[in-house]
Amino acid sequence: MNKKQERKIKMGRAVSGILNGFQEIVTKTPGLAQAHQMLDQLIGETERYSQGQRNTGTELTRKKDELRLVLETAIRRICASLAAYATVSTDPVVRVLKDKYQFSDTQIKMQRDMQLFSLAYAVYGDAILYADKLEPFAAAKDVGDLKDLADNFNQLLPQKRTQQSKSILSTKNLEDAVNQIDLLLIDTIDILVKPSEFTSPDFFKAYKNSRTIVDVASRKSTKNVALP
Repeated sequence: MNKKQERKIKMGRAVSGILNGFQEIVTKTPGLAQAHQMLDQLIGETERYSQGQRNTGTELTRKKDELRLVLETAIRRICASLAAYATVSTDPVVRVLKDKYQFSDTQIKMQRDMQLFSLAYAVYGDAILYADKLEPFAAAKDVGDLKDLADNFNQLLPQKRTQQSKSILSTKNLEDAVNQIDLLLIDTIDILVKPSEFTSPDFFKAYKNSRTIVDVASRKSTKNVALP
């Protein structure tokens, strides 16, 4: 929400407060009660859209990054276990895994998210065949945990993009709601209240005050300025 939108919403709330305070006049004025109800609905929408706008997926990113670190460690552990198991194996099929899974830490860290997920599944696919033979390097449970971690990590990947899309939509909806508040005030409520200038001057004055947006201009200090 930008400052202009914030000021207009505050003004809308101020107007609603005045209308609430002069219910008798509002009720007697044709169309004003309905317009007031619509104003309150729009104000409620701006609050909801503002919350959606702020939710950009930062928390999801934090969770994803934390889980990624755990997944990287799990991959490194199973890779090291497979390479160690293959080193002492006499099975030529198994011995191929010695070179295949001697990844450096940097190689794993450099993987993009989807690449890391794919790597985790590839490692799991080989490890599950020897899960009960990897001890003392790793337990069968460690192999199963690798798959669970990979699945949980994969589930988080699209959620941030989805949340970002919702935030963008909330920004657009917020803008539309603020514009509707502006139009409702100018095109309907202002016109309906205008006759009160002559019939209910106190109400009219209070309403006009609530419609005023005051921008306090910043003042620059004149200290230490040399006089001509």
